[in-house]
Amino acid sequence: MLAMRIFGYLLPPQWVSQERVLRITALIPIVLLAALIAVQTMTSDGKLVIDHRFAGLLAGAIALYFRRSFLTVMVIAGATGSLFYNLI
Repeated sequence: MLAMRIFGYLLPPQWVSQERVLRITALIPIVLLAALIAVQTMTSDGKLVIDHRFAGLLAGAIALYFRRSFLTVMVIAGATGSLFYNLI
């Protein structure tokens, strides 16, 4: 890990400051977070599972689509997930 960081400082600035590189590096954290959420939500013991976690995620995504506040999204996602967990 340290070697990768040092390598980043050794790259010429004109390589890193290109617009295409800047756009790609801006999207990397978003993609990694989305992948982490997908893996944590839809897998169990290495198998694909659709359960209460997916229902909560879907409800939260719908709330985000309608531009609700972060706290509202979290409450909706948590309530939906717990309702599905207890009812199904």
